[in-house]
Formats: sequence, structure tokens, C-alpha cells
Amino acid sequence: MKDNSLRVFVNAKETGKLTREDTQYIFNYDEKAEDVVSLTMPIRSQSWTHKELHPIFQMNMPEGALKEAIKNIFSKIEKMDDMGFLKIVGPHVLGRVKFGNSHKNDEALSLEEILNSPTENLFEELMERFAIRSGVSGVQPKLLLSAQNKTTMKFEHYIVKSWTDEYPQLALNEYFCMRAIKNAKLETPEFYMSQDKLLFVMKRFDVKDDGTYLGFEDMCVLTARNTEEKYDGSYEELARLIKDIIPPQNRREALHTLVKAMIMNHFLRNGDGHLKNYGVLYDHDYEDANLAPIYDVITTTMYIKKDIPALYLGANKLWWKEKSYKNFAKSSCGLSLKEYDEIVSACVSAIAITKQEIDHFKCESKEVSDFLEDLKMCWLDTF
Repeated sequence: MKDNSLRVFVNAKETGKLTREDTQYIFNYDEKAEDVVSLTMPIRSQSWTHKELHPIFQMNMPEGALKEAIKNIFSKIEKMDDMGFLKIVGPHVLGRVKFGNSHKNDEALSLEEILNSPTENLFEELMERFAIRSGVSGVQPKLLLSAQNKTTMKFEHYIVKSWTDEYPQLALNEYFCMRAIKNAKLETPEFYMSQDKLLFVMKRFDVKDDGTYLGFEDMCVLTARNTEEKYDGSYEELARLIKDIIPPQNRREALHTLVKAMIMNHFLRNGDGHLKNYGVLYDHDYEDANLAPIYDVITTTMYIKKDIPALYLGANKLWWKEKSYKNFAKSSCGLSLKEYDEIVSACVSAIAITKQEIDHFKCESKEVSDFLEDLKMCWLDTF
């Protein structure tokens, strides 16, 4: 294999080849390819070319702390550009599309070991053990691993997140925001918080019972944007994309979910609901596609007091008046006034229930208690 090319696999089946030539990235499907690498790249004999790495291949590239950890380990032996990173983490990246060697051997832990470990700096220890094999995107420190669930005795796949001094108590923040999302009756992945409250653990939603993967593509990929452009989209664009991609039998539910997720972001003051935090999940292609569960929700105004929404609604990014949400639900999503009112009622109820959960949360640390009180103060009870 040439240094500037990589084999591409979909669920461990060889599907095509990715090559870097001069200033272009070129992907070609094999003649016998059966599965698309992306909904935006159907199988064809013509090459798929891109000036930068194709969005679907960019989607799970390492970022932030994980990227730096991998770069530090391998920069002496490999040029750590996009192709270099894919050579290193390609067999291990999140999801159905992998690069180079299609198989990997996971070092297994138990879920209980992660959640209840007394080890100080557990995340740093896990990072050292798993960074090489964890092609997880995002800025927040996180990594991907397999762990045994004692209840089911199955080896399941999890994303483990930590936080830095810049974002104190981020695991608690995400845990209770996700509790609010769940209380709003929105679909979420399984999620946990470690006993020491330092780690947020989320079960992956793209792994099937047989160990193969569902297709997952975030809205950066589906709008043909690079990762750096994740804040450039609008909610109107997401609604149009849902109408184009999601089949009729799932479309109304998806639009309903989009509106409810928007309003929960408003109440929770989540200013980081960007294009990479919405996605589409599918088994084969467009015909069975639906919105992925809601994930990566935090109250960003705990750290950036005057934070604003990540995406546009109309021509602006601001915490809009209720009229804007109501018009969007009607004009862009086709929801009735009754449906909109039911969504708002469910969101208001979810905030109230989650505040009660925080009040009943047992904690001996004043620092944590103060943080949770401040978190509740950031949330809105209604419009």
C-alpha cells in the first residue's frame, strides 16, 4: 500500500480506497462494494474528490486533548496530518467506517470498574491505555472503550468523558442536562456518572447486538461542511434536511424531536448545539433513516455567562422570543399550534422534574452543591 492511500471498510467489508494526490483527496468505491460510506456519497464508478478530507471521513477525526495525546505519541514516526491520523486511529475510529486494518482487539474493562474506581486521575490512566485506539471527535476530553456490563454480561461500547479546570464539574453538568432531556421524553443513549462525579459515561447508540454498526452521520457531513464549519448552519436548514433525508414514516416524529430539542436547549441554556451534535442514524440507506438520539447537552452559560445559541434561526443567533420558536415549528416543521403547546408543556415539566432530582441529589461537597444550585439558576422554567 502506498503511503498516501488507505483501504476503507464498512462494517469490516472492504469498500474502497482513499488516496491523497497533490491537493486533493480521492475516494473510489471497489467494483463489488455493497454499502455506501455516506448518504452523501452513493456508490458509483466515478471518483469522489474533495479539496479537503471528505466530511464523512473527517467526522470522527480526533480533536482537542485526544488529538494532542495521539500526536505526542506518534509524531516521531508519522507525519500527523489528516492521512497520518487516519493511519494511526483508522482501525479504531467510532462507527461503521474504518480505515486500514478493519479489525482491532479491545482491552476490556467492566462498567463497574469505570463508574466506581477509587483511582485518582482515572481519566488520565484510561487516556494512556486507550488513546491510541480511540478516534473520538470533539474538543472535550473523551475516549472510546469496551466494557463488560455485569447485568447483561455483554461487552458493550462506551464513550468516557472527563473535564478540565477550565470547565469545572462538566460531568455533573452534562449528567443533569441529559436527565432533563430524558425527562422531556426525548430519546437519549444510556448514560451514567461515575461515583466520584469526575466522569460522564455514555453508551454508544450506533452498535447493533451482533457487533456491527448502524450508519451515523452528523449534520456537518449531511450539509457538506467541514468540522470547522459546525457553527455555520441554521435550524431552518436542519428542518429542510430532515424533510429531504428522513423517510415519510419517520419524518414527522423527527421534526417534532427537532423542535423539542431546540426548546430544551433554550431552557437549559445550551449554546453548543452545533451541527455535529445532531445526526441521522440508519441501517442501510435513506429508507430506514431517523434522527439519532439526543446527546452532548450541557449548560454552557455556566462557563460563558453571555453565551448564545450555536446555530442560526432566521438571520440571528440569540435566545429568541417564544414567537420565533412557534413560527419555526409551524412554517419550517409543519407542526400545529396544539403540537407546539404540548412540546412546550413537556419541556417545562422536564425542567421542574430535573430540578427536583438535583434537590434530592446526595452530595457532601459544598463545591458540588454550590455548582448545582448555580446550574438550576441558569435554567429557565418557561418562556
